[in-house]
Amino acid sequence: MNAATGRLVLVVGPSGAGKDAVMTGARHILKGDGNVVFPRRFVTRLSNPDAEDHVSMTEMEFALAVADGAFALWWRAHGNSYGIGRFIESHLESGATVVVNCSRASVGDAFERFANVTVAEISAPEDVLVARIVARGRETPEQARERVQRKVPDYPAGVRVVRITNDGPLERAVARFCEVLKNPVANPGGGALDSQNEQEDRDDNGRGLIIVEHLQ
Repeated sequence: MNAATGRLVLVVGPSGAGKDAVMTGARHILKGDGNVVFPRRFVTRLSNPDAEDHVSMTEMEFALAVADGAFALWWRAHGNSYGIGRFIESHLESGATVVVNCSRASVGDAFERFANVTVAEISAPEDVLVARIVARGRETPEQARERVQRKVPDYPAGVRVVRITNDGPLERAVARFCEVLKNPVANPGGGALDSQNEQEDRDDNGRGLIIVEHLQ
């Protein structure tokens, strides 16, 4: 496990949750804070000025980068490959908070590799998610609901999960997310949580509970 002193924040959530919008809002608010880093992802699709600012790669280029160990994390989702460069390790070693939009399936790899991981799960009620997906004009309501109800992997035992509900004003969710990024010890050591929070039991081989904090 990497002994870095910084913190890796993994942003996950279903389609329609507004992850990109929340991250963009937080990036704008924290743009003068050198201790919070939002690295660009490497993705096997063309750049789109109206979408995520990422580094485009071909599938061959991506495969070679994986073979060369160029990524700290990488995964496949929705027909594309996504990677986070090894340069985040230097940021973590310097004590920074590194924020990454990733797949829930990659949380286990990150938790095994890095010493200090927080999962920021951004979501909304099912009907809100479905309506947002349908509004994009690419899927029917039935297809959207099937996407939202798709089973996702469990989190590894011991990881801290902060759940942010993004079903109201975007500014509220952004503010909550910024609190997460600026407050690395909201629940140090997995101690007692208040009534808004919970601890989820897992067969964890002694590695502790999953700490779940709810930010509405």
